[in-house]
Amino acid sequence: MSFQLKKVSYKYSPEAPQVLKNINIDIQEKKVTAIVGPSGCGKSTLVSILSGVIPTLLTKGELSGHFHAGEDVVISVVSQTPENQLFGYGVEDAIAFGVENMGLNSQEIHSRVESVLDLLHIQHLRKRAVSTLSGGQRQAVCIASVLAMRPDLVIMDEPVSSLDPRGKQMIQSVLNDLKGSGQTTVIVDNNLDWSADIVDHVVGMDHGEVVFDGSKEEFFAQFAVQKRLGVIVPQEVEIFGELSKIIPGLKPFSTLEGAVEHIQEHLTHKQSTTSTQERGNEHSDSILSVHDLSKSFQDGFQALKQINTGFEKGKVISILGQNGSGKTTLVKHLNGLYRPTEGTITYKGAETTNRSVAEISRDIILVFQHPEHMLFEENVYKELTFCARAQGIPFSEKEAREVLEKYDLLKDQDELPVNLSMGKKHLLTILSVLFSSAEVIILDEPTLGMDLHLRNYLEEIIRDLKSKGKTVIVISHEIPLVFKISDQLLILDHAEKLDEGSKQELAGEETLFNKITIDLPPVVKLSRKLGLNRLACTVDELKDMILPLVDSAQSNRSEAIGGTDIG
Repeated sequence: MSFQLKKVSYKYSPEAPQVLKNINIDIQEKKVTAIVGPSGCGKSTLVSILSGVIPTLLTKGELSGHFHAGEDVVISVVSQTPENQLFGYGVEDAIAFGVENMGLNSQEIHSRVESVLDLLHIQHLRKRAVSTLSGGQRQAVCIASVLAMRPDLVIMDEPVSSLDPRGKQMIQSVLNDLKGSGQTTVIVDNNLDWSADIVDHVVGMDHGEVVFDGSKEEFFAQFAVQKRLGVIVPQEVEIFGELSKIIPGLKPFSTLEGAVEHIQEHLTHKQSTTSTQERGNEHSDSILSVHDLSKSFQDGFQALKQINTGFEKGKVISILGQNGSGKTTLVKHLNGLYRPTEGTITYKGAETTNRSVAEISRDIILVFQHPEHMLFEENVYKELTFCARAQGIPFSEKEAREVLEKYDLLKDQDELPVNLSMGKKHLLTILSVLFSSAEVIILDEPTLGMDLHLRNYLEEIIRDLKSKGKTVIVISHEIPLVFKISDQLLILDHAEKLDEGSKQELAGEETLFNKITIDLPPVVKLSRKLGLNRLACTVDELKDMILPLVDSAQSNRSEAIGGTDIG
């Protein structure tokens, strides 16, 4: 069974602009299709049509064309926020909820619940309360509740957007099992990094139109299309795109193994063994320091244990660790939302314990993981300038509008902030910090909902803050991005500090990253496997290190050809 959209167009009202324009898509049976495209391209509207929300529930729009799916077809959507779809106290209740509403008998309900618990390998969760589950576990239970209804098509909307690496691995495993069982699946997500091994088919949309429709391999070879659509691809694909500019005839690759094999063919064999960088002096210029910090909550849970660290002025410091390691708890102490059970925090040498959150925010400001917690104003322009007005910081209307224009928000200046896409909400809350007096800016999972275009804006903002001498603290599970933007890393695990240092220093600590089950970026692993004289932390660094080796290899080949006795 295939699901076909033929000449589908849609607008939300007769006066509204066209959101979808002549869409033709064939979703292949038993395959995994990824639908990608920048914010506002029409992906969400397309999902509403596939799921029947349009025109069944949203009846005022204008829909033309046809969606062919056959009779009695069940199509279900898994939300990016599992809490919105889980009903019931326990896991079994949550999984059975949808099936019960189908009017099936108790024996069939029991059989279906058992089936999905086995399929997704979550039998061990069946007696757990939903509230006690991790993010990855909740998403797996949410998927199970949908699969129990035995849909012909499952649509997943950014299913790993807020998960840590361990949670992502769990959902990857779940989707692999679904693929093996023959489930037809659509993933709506502009991040193909985590799903590259699962996806078969890619549909790219821009301004309401399909601009790419082909295999994953074909998409990974279309660098201009990837950039146009703002799609985040595996770093291996990015590496190939850059190295193909300096290595003529380089064969395509999208895996680390393929990268090693194909790159080595073009390099001289006179390479140095990768060196380990010596540790430097820590916290030589700390603007913000943490001393023997411990935190225990009323239920007895100890979230932090004797943390000692410092954050240097004018540096970008990323905090790494799985969910539950203490990252967010730590930064909420820095801005005063939490008070220590033991220990102290000092800013410019003075303790912050007796200062209010409002007072601390003039120096240290936290941008929350969920931007809705920070959106107060009636339009985007007022939200951008909220911090400045709250702190009495002078600004000009011209300056504010220039920022909106620079980051492609000027057309949204009169829009209600909560109506923006998730990525733009995040961007707006971060931009508002530019108008504050804070010297330390903390960004908790700032990439949530961001496509590649918005991530590029984020990188630009962080560089700008750093150039102004600001200290930027980042919590992120996007490890390649972390190694690109950071100067230093702080590693937490089970409420304790495991290590800290420059990214170059910690890049050489494979055992450390294995312990916290976080993969080092492909570019770090590749530079080690190629035996380069130091570890690369970014694609540009790798390119610069490989270029002279390519030149040398080509020169050696030319000399060998020139010296051959043809005679």
